[in-house]
Amino acid sequence: MIDDLLLDSDIAEPASDIHPDFAQRHPLQIAVCLRKLVSGGDFVTAEFEGRQIVTQVLEVDSRNARFIFDAGSVAVDNRALPGAKQLTFRSLPGGIRVEFATDAAKAVVFEGRLAFEAPFPALLYYVQRREYFRVQTPALDPYVVSGRYADGDSFKVEMQDLSLGGVALRTANARFGTLDAGYVLRDVTLQLGDFGTLKLDLEIVAPRHFTSAGGERRFVMGCRFAALPGPAERMLQRVITQLETRRQALVPRE
Repeated sequence: MIDDLLLDSDIAEPASDIHPDFAQRHPLQIAVCLRKLVSGGDFVTAEFEGRQIVTQVLEVDSRNARFIFDAGSVAVDNRALPGAKQLTFRSLPGGIRVEFATDAAKAVVFEGRLAFEAPFPALLYYVQRREYFRVQTPALDPYVVSGRYADGDSFKVEMQDLSLGGVALRTANARFGTLDAGYVLRDVTLQLGDFGTLKLDLEIVAPRHFTSAGGERRFVMGCRFAALPGPAERMLQRVITQLETRRQALVPRE
């Protein structure tokens, strides 16, 4: 049996926020992804009807489009699992986000112990995140991002850091802080000091807030670029390189 060792922070978010481009649809592609979970011995959460077990994929049968996964550590959950009409599986092997849903599973015996067998999902999301080098933007003369909400009202917030993947924005603007993950800021202007400006769409992916030492409530919104055309990427690369060069020049030499 698998002990419930997976932390809440290791559980992926719902698949509704994953771009369709990351969906694997062909059974052979799905089999490859499932076999990677087997070979890596990765923990997987299986959620169903308000319950959850932590498990591992034990065997993949691509010919019959089915796979076997281990039972959990709680007997009552194992008894309830075959009655569930649908199960949702999530894992983060090596930072790669894997998520899929299957129809009902049945209890089986695998190598002498209780396990479950489920059909392949129609879709399996396999998201290998690209990590981007991130630089802090100037604090004394901050870069800013401006644009309009969907209702036409305008906003202007400071940029906290920058990468080729997106930006983090900081503000004390309470309305800006109410924007949820998935909200897209259309056609915003990034003012990058001496480098000029860019107009891009930003999708909020990691909204958070904190209270400053002075007791002020502030918001930091992690955003990704919804699209990054070649000219914009080249400009951002120049900005990032120059900012990092300037930062290195300020580092004391031993």
